[in-house]
Amino acid sequence: MKCSYKLLVVLSVLLVCGSVPSFHIHRNFVADKKCGVEASSNLIHRNPWLVFLEFHDQSDMIDIRCAGTLIDMWHVVTAAHCVKHYTSKLVARFGEYDVSKSKDCMFSVCADPVVKIEVEEVIVPGGYKNYEYGSDIAILKLKYRAPYTDFIRPVCLPTGPINQNAIFVATGWGEMISSNLYSDTKKMIPLPFCSLDDCRRVYSRINLPDDIICAGGVNGMDTCRGDSGGPLLWIRERVELRGVINTGYSRCGTEGFPGLYISVENHLEWIEAIRNGYYDGSIRLILSLN
Repeated sequence: MKCSYKLLVVLSVLLVCGSVPSFHIHRNFVADKKCGVEASSNLIHRNPWLVFLEFHDQSDMIDIRCAGTLIDMWHVVTAAHCVKHYTSKLVARFGEYDVSKSKDCMFSVCADPVVKIEVEEVIVPGGYKNYEYGSDIAILKLKYRAPYTDFIRPVCLPTGPINQNAIFVATGWGEMISSNLYSDTKKMIPLPFCSLDDCRRVYSRINLPDDIICAGGVNGMDTCRGDSGGPLLWIRERVELRGVINTGYSRCGTEGFPGLYISVENHLEWIEAIRNGYYDGSIRLILSLN
C-alpha cells in the first residue's frame, strides 16, 4: 500500500533512537492561553490534552479502557462507541502519564497530581448507530471546569484540509502490539495518511463511511484495543485534533491495513454547536453523579 512508504524515514529514526521523533511544540502557554501547545519536550509534558476515562459501576471502577481529548475547559471529545450505552458514573482523568504510578516524574520533572472530574453529560450525534456506520464521535460535558496547567491543556480543532503527505501521531494507553498488554504510559505512534480510496480498496468488504480518515498500514505501528476515543493528531504550527480513534484490522499493526479514525473536520459544525449549547438532533445522556 503506497501510504506505508511515507513512514520509512520515521521508522529509521525509531530503529536508531528507540522512541518516537520529537514533534514537540512548546511556548509560554500562560502568556498566550492558546490550544495545541506543549510545555516542553519532556515526555511528561507531551500530549497534555489526552484524557484517561474511568468507568464506574457503583463504587468500583470497571475494566474498560477508552481515552478522550480535551478541547476546552468544559468539553472532551471521544468515540461514541465508548460511551453511548453507559449511564453510570464516568470520570475524566487529566494530567495522567503513567497509570501504574501515583506520582509521575521524568528527567527531574514531576507532574502535578492527577485531576479527576466527573462527566455530567454525554452528547452523541443523532445519526450514530454503531462504530461501523460513521459518526462515531461523542462530546463529554464536564461537571466542573478543567484547569489549564503544564500537564493539562486543550488541543486545537482542525484548520483547513489535510495534506496528502501528512504524518499523524496517535496517542493513548491501549494495547502494545509487541506484548498485547495495555500500556501504562502514553504511547505516541507516528502514522502516515492514507487516502479514503486506497483504504476502501483494502477494506473492500466494509462500506466505509465518508467521515473516515485512514492512517497507518505500517507493520507493527498502529493503535489497538484500549486506544478507542483517543486522538489522531497533526502537528502543524500548533497541534490539531484531526481524528478520533475508531477501529481497524483485527490484528493491530498488520502491514497494508491502516487504522480507521473518525474525521473531526467532518463534525466540526456539530462540535461547535454543542460547545455553544445547541443540541438539536443530538442524543443527550445525563449520567449518574455521586
